[in-house]
Amino acid sequence: MPSLEKINFYKDRKLKHSNFNEIRKFGYRYQDFENEKLIKEVHYEVDINCKTRHSYNDFIFEINRKQVYVDNKEPDLLVEQMLEKCAKAIFPIRIIPAEDGTLSEIDNHDEILQRWRSLKEHLGSYYYSDVAYKILNKVHKLILNKQELEKSLNQDWFFHLYFSPLYIDYPLETSQIYKWKSPVFGNQSIGYNVNHTIEEYYTATDKIIINAKGKSSDERSIEEVLQGIDYPKAKLQGIAYKTLESEMEVKYKLYAEDRSIFSIISTYETKINDTKNKTQKISLYHLVDDKFFRPESDLGARRAQEQFKSFQTAGDEDIIDISKRLKDFKYTPSSKEPHEKISLFVEEIPTLQRKSSLERFLKMFKK
Repeated sequence: MPSLEKINFYKDRKLKHSNFNEIRKFGYRYQDFENEKLIKEVHYEVDINCKTRHSYNDFIFEINRKQVYVDNKEPDLLVEQMLEKCAKAIFPIRIIPAEDGTLSEIDNHDEILQRWRSLKEHLGSYYYSDVAYKILNKVHKLILNKQELEKSLNQDWFFHLYFSPLYIDYPLETSQIYKWKSPVFGNQSIGYNVNHTIEEYYTATDKIIINAKGKSSDERSIEEVLQGIDYPKAKLQGIAYKTLESEMEVKYKLYAEDRSIFSIISTYETKINDTKNKTQKISLYHLVDDKFFRPESDLGARRAQEQFKSFQTAGDEDIIDISKRLKDFKYTPSSKEPHEKISLFVEEIPTLQRKSSLERFLKMFKK
């Protein structure tokens, strides 16, 4: 068995991704457990495309969520139905990420507003109850305010985990510590101190592994969180109390060729009281129809960029020397490139046939 190869960071230990400019289909699943009993499950498929925006390192993600299933069926409760229908105004959504991979800005807010105005009128004429009108008004205020809409996306598990600070420096022999605010109770997020570590070697199937693991740093009690209090009230009042207990762990697998996300597997465990624990498991997988799929490597483009930078900073004598070298240089094709190459292998998940959404999900997660 061949030995594993070290991850190629090139000139530094900062991880960067590139565009993939193709529609990739992902399967998302959320599970909520009380102790070991499953009390709710949500799953859907989502299409993601990543395009170059203005420059080599400037990207935009286009995301289109498909039908949402709650406990393996379409939503049947009024609130769930309304929220699912309202979401049709938001998707497809275009996201501009920050350099570290976190969500920075919604790019197509004007388009979302146009879709919402048309949809709101239709939904208002279809649903007549007070509950429906309250939901419509709440969503209306949210969509009108771009900053509030961006904030609400970070309270959604998919956006929260997909747009995480992955593309950062990974120093040797130490972990990077980041502060996460995860939507454990919806809009009542819990703060965590999270250690980010990267495994030094590619996996046998040419994946990069990043682990994010942490414990709650929140100063509130679990009772304050459940009551919707967003500050440590008991602490400020000098009342004895116990801070909430919660742990989280997220494992990312990235493609070696472009460092884009292949899968996310996460677990959040929160203590409610002495007899009850809340466990949330969230998973995301790239659904590949071709088991031999590999992304296109950006190795050539990155080398060209590094060469361009060297020309920009070179002195006159250096440029003359480089010109002479290029003149005498003879290109010899080689089959051996650095690690980022296209190779054939069997993926971690089986090839998915053209089946119903539910069948595909059940097959994907029975592992």
